Amino acid sequence: MFVSKIVVRRNGDGPPQIIRKLKRLSAVASEAVYDDDYVDPAAEEGYKRQVRESDGFDVDECPLPDGGIRPYVFDDKYDYKLDVGLYGRLGLHCYNLEKGTNLKLIGINKYNSEWTGVYVKYITLEAMDTSNNSPCVFQTCVCKYISSEDASLLVQTELSRLRVPIGPRASPIGLERGFEESEVDEFYKGKMPSWLTQKDMAQFYELKESEVQEYEWLHLYAEFGFALKWITYGKALKSYLPLQINKVTIRTKENGQESPLKAKNAIFYISFKGNGDPSGMLVEYQAVVRRTMDGMPGHIRLEVDCLSYESN
Repeated sequence: MFVSKIVVRRNGDGPPQIIRKLKRLSAVASEAVYDDDYVDPAAEEGYKRQVRESDGFDVDECPLPDGGIRPYVFDDKYDYKLDVGLYGRLGLHCYNLEKGTNLKLIGINKYNSEWTGVYVKYITLEAMDTSNNSPCVFQTCVCKYISSEDASLLVQTELSRLRVPIGPRASPIGLERGFEESEVDEFYKGKMPSWLTQKDMAQFYELKESEVQEYEWLHLYAEFGFALKWITYGKALKSYLPLQINKVTIRTKENGQESPLKAKNAIFYISFKGNGDPSGMLVEYQAVVRRTMDGMPGHIRLEVDCLSYESN
C-alpha cells in the first residue's frame, strides 16, 4: 500500500489549499479518502484578512469546514433575487431615515452569504439619489430570522452605508453590529399585535391616499409580507408587483413628530393585494409590520406577520 498527496494550490488571497490523501488498498481495488477539513493556515489567514478589511463585503470563496462567507455575482445587475432586492432596499430605507436622503435602488452587482444560526447577507448595490440624480455604491449587511419567537419574520440591518474602501480598520466593525435591545421601548417588544379592530381606531392614525403615494417604502413593507406568504416562489413573485395598497394605519408612542411616518418606532397595519395572485384567486392581504430602531447608525428592524383571505 502506498499513499500519495494531491495538492490543489491557488496564488494570492484565493481559497485555501486543500490536501487530499489517496490510499491505494490493492492492485485490484482502490478507495479515495479525503481530508476535507484541512485548510492551509496561510490561506485561511488571507481569507480572514479579507473579511476584516472589507467587513465581509469583498471576500473570495473559501471552503472552510463551517462554511464561512460565500460570494455570489449576478450576471445581470437588474435581474437580482427578490429577497436580496428587499434586503438591499431595507438598507437604503434605513440610511434615508437617518440621513434625510432619498437613495433609490438601481441594480445589485453581488452579495455574500453567511450562515451563523441566522441568514446573513452582505449586499453591494448601485443606488441613485433622486434629489440630484447622483449615483453611488451602497453596502448593507442584513440578518433574517424565520419564525422568530415573536413574529413570522424578523429582518434587521447591521450595516447601512455608502461603500467604504477596503483596508485596515481602526477598530473592529463587529462592535457596531449588535442590535441594542435595551434602547427599544418595551411597548415594541414581545408577541406581534393582532390585526386592529374598529374599537381600536381611536388610538391609531390612518394615512391619507396622498401619503401612501408619497412614501414609497410602504410598498417595501407590504412586499415583505407578500414574500412571507409565498416564500417558495422566489423571483417569480416579481410578476405580481407592484402591489396595490388599500389602507395603511399606524400606531406609535412617539410624540413631537410632524408625522407618525417619521417615528423611529411604530407599528404599521397594511392591507393590500397583488397585481394578480399566485393562487389564481382574488386575495386580500393584511400585514402587520413593527419597525424599531435602536439609535445605532445603520440599524433598523422589521418584524412581520401577514394574513390572507379570499375576497369577492
